[in-house]
Amino acid sequence: MMKYLTILLSLAGIQLFAQNNSPRLWINFDPGNCEIRNEITDPTISFLHIDSFSCGCGVIGGAIKFDGNDDALLLVAGQKIDESFSAIDFSLSFYFKPLSVVSENRVLFAKQNNCETDSSFVVSYNPGNQIMTVQLNESAGLNGSIISKPLPRSCWYHAVVVRKGATTLLYVNGKEQGRINAPNSHRVNISNSRPLFIGSGDCNSDKPFVGYMDEIRLYNKALSFDDVNDLYFPPDQIDVGNKITGTKDTAIYEGDFVKAYTTHTCADKFVWKPSTGVSNDTIPNPILSPTQTTTYALTFITTDECDYTDSLRIEILDPNAVDCNDIMLPTAFTPNDDGLNDRYGISNPAILKDFISMEIYDRWGNIVFSSSEKLNKWDGYYRGSPVNPGVFLYKIRYLCQGKESIKTGSVTVLR
Repeated sequence: MMKYLTILLSLAGIQLFAQNNSPRLWINFDPGNCEIRNEITDPTISFLHIDSFSCGCGVIGGAIKFDGNDDALLLVAGQKIDESFSAIDFSLSFYFKPLSVVSENRVLFAKQNNCETDSSFVVSYNPGNQIMTVQLNESAGLNGSIISKPLPRSCWYHAVVVRKGATTLLYVNGKEQGRINAPNSHRVNISNSRPLFIGSGDCNSDKPFVGYMDEIRLYNKALSFDDVNDLYFPPDQIDVGNKITGTKDTAIYEGDFVKAYTTHTCADKFVWKPSTGVSNDTIPNPILSPTQTTTYALTFITTDECDYTDSLRIEILDPNAVDCNDIMLPTAFTPNDDGLNDRYGISNPAILKDFISMEIYDRWGNIVFSSSEKLNKWDGYYRGSPVNPGVFLYKIRYLCQGKESIKTGSVTVLR
């Protein structure tokens, strides 16, 4: 028999549901031993705990583990939660870490009446082809599905389903993966009297999820693209300095060094390759002091069969051969998430001691990218959606020998 952890929300909790700027539900599994509770303070909410659930390391703190056999969470909240799936905007944000590699759909969230397709909502993931699917069904002719592209390999994924009016969008790791528009601007009513299942479904043919889930949030509003990105904190990433800047390349002068930086990770072993110029090749944050231009790879090794490798390139500069006006930028890039030439920015940022700003414009004069950090790079997206192929203009402002200078040019986006 399937083991459930049932979360009960009293209908008296109206004040909670009126807070448009806060999630209706936020479970982060952090306190104590993977404690399951709502982080939105409200005395009308109570939880029933079942000890069969195990927990582990999450994107922040703890995470709950689903074994794919008999684990599921049931969110039972009556009318107020049901309204989120009927005639108002809503957003569902969560992190998941799949452990299975079998090519079959595994249910992440489901709100459906047994196996009926009418008035149903199902979010699933296929670990074999790495494709997410969001299904919304009201009735015949009023339904639709979002099917993502194959997601880049990762341990953790951050997914957000947003319904804004008649449009439903799926974001994964801060990027839009697809959208559907209901016919005649009709908002698809997917409400029913069944609970919201987490990690499994209400149909015997549904395959339960195998892996971890963390940071589950349900909002009674449509999150903006900026809101979605504010919720995304990528784990298992390396950079230099003390934050992720959006680039994997940096440059230093001969004889200089940098300290590696890693975001939150569940790894318990680390392997740097090559080890040359690495102060300790078994820790996450060593000192890197290469004597020649080097691409370093760090493999994060975990005990739960999910290893991940990230890399960065360090270019060595000759200080006697550097002119601060010799800014180098590619003439084209291919933001198709294949891991090659996916981001656009300054190739030799180290020569700019006094960087002011960089802006990229489309042909209508819209600023599609801007930054006051010389290491930041453009990913080819504008307001959460990929830009169309074409020519874009850039403008870089900086100080060179005490005088303000401007460099302009163009870049071609290829897809």
